[in-house]
Amino acid sequence: MSSADGYEQHPFLHQQVRDIVSRTEGELMAVTRQHYDDGRIVRIAHIRRTNGVEITTAVGNIERGRAPARTAAPQSTNTITTSTDHGGRDVRPL
Repeated sequence: MSSADGYEQHPFLHQQVRDIVSRTEGELMAVTRQHYDDGRIVRIAHIRRTNGVEITTAVGNIERGRAPARTAAPQSTNTITTSTDHGGRDVRPL
């Protein structure tokens, strides 16, 4: 499906994709059509990398990327115990 202004719908829009040529990954922001005087129409994928820079490539060069890894908060296995010294102050081991 497409519109008159050159933008197209794509099943990967706003998902992580990979450009198989440059191996760049990022979010697919838009798919547009580029019309040439000789009648060719090239579909262009606009990919925004995590650093904010956008690149373009042919739509045929993209594939689904890996979903951004969700990192859980690290769980500590260390236990801090406190005790009081003879003056009643809390003392924590270093």
